[in-house]
Amino acid sequence: MVLIAIAFIWLDLCFGVWRSVRLKGWRSIRSRGLARTISKSLLYAGGIVAVYFLEKFVISDLIGLFVSVELVLTKAFTFFCAFIEIKSINESYFDVTGKDVLKSFKEFLTAKKQQWDEFKN
Repeated sequence: MVLIAIAFIWLDLCFGVWRSVRLKGWRSIRSRGLARTISKSLLYAGGIVAVYFLEKFVISDLIGLFVSVELVLTKAFTFFCAFIEIKSINESYFDVTGKDVLKSFKEFLTAKKQQWDEFKN
């Protein structure tokens, strides 16, 4: 799960560099921005590991009473981290292209749901 979060962080880095270069040129790339990627990777990895240990050794029995999914909190936290990065990737993409991928995806799902509802009736 740590690798998943770090993969999204580095993908966000790629989109951020792409946005900076497209909008401001190569001179806009700074080491401070790249350093934030390293610190964010360490923060997310530490958070995921902390949630894992908390869940595995402290509250696993309690959670097991309500949910049968193993490591549900760790998976939820990893999803939260990935979703933050997806939003950031979407913002970078929007800044360059003017297209909001998440909004388009939501509209696509809404249209497909309406078609499915019409098909069922």
